[in-house]
Parts: sequence; structure tokens; C-alpha cells
Amino acid sequence: MGKRKTETYSVKDFMAGKHKTETFPQDKYMSFAFGVDISAKTFLPTGTSPADTLILLVGGMGAFFIAISILEKALIRNGNVMTAEMIASTINFLSPVAIGIYTIYKLCTTF
Repeated sequence: MGKRKTETYSVKDFMAGKHKTETFPQDKYMSFAFGVDISAKTFLPTGTSPADTLILLVGGMGAFFIAISILEKALIRNGNVMTAEMIASTINFLSPVAIGIYTIYKLCTTF
């Protein structure tokens, strides 16, 4: 790489503000292709449509199950096998119950 050239300004140019470099405004979105913008709104729907609710529900459940799996693995590595087994059995029982309750609730409020 070459050396950077040092820029010098006269006092008159400096006082006039000509030393300032032009800054370009940064876009809030990264564009990977023309017309495709990726932002937080892309991944976090905030509307009240059924599709948005389903996306948030599935994403939340996925994050919960991943966190529980990591917790169980950490407990097993530390030698707390019984605690990990209790968490696994509780989650295995409560997951279908919660899904059933939610399904019945949605069926009753939809029709």
C-alpha cells in the first residue's frame, strides 16, 4: 500500500471551513440487491395479522426450546443429570398441553 498524502490547508481555507470532508448519509438498510432492503422490520413483524402472530409465536417457541436445550446440555456437563432429566420431562409434558390449549383457544375465538 502507498503512503497517505498529508493534506495542508491555509489558515484562510481552514477558517472558511473548506477543510471539512464531505460526508455521505448512511442508509439504515443494507441492500444486497436492487429493491431488497433488510432491516429489523424484515425479521420482526409488528402487525396484528394472523401471519405476523404465527411468525412471532413460532419464533418465540423456537427460541425457548433452543434455550432449554442449551440449559439441559450445560446441566448434564456439570453433572446435574437428574435436574436436566426433570426439566426435559416437564417440557415434554407441558409442550403438547400448551399447544392443545392454544389450539382450542384459537378455534373458540375464531368461529
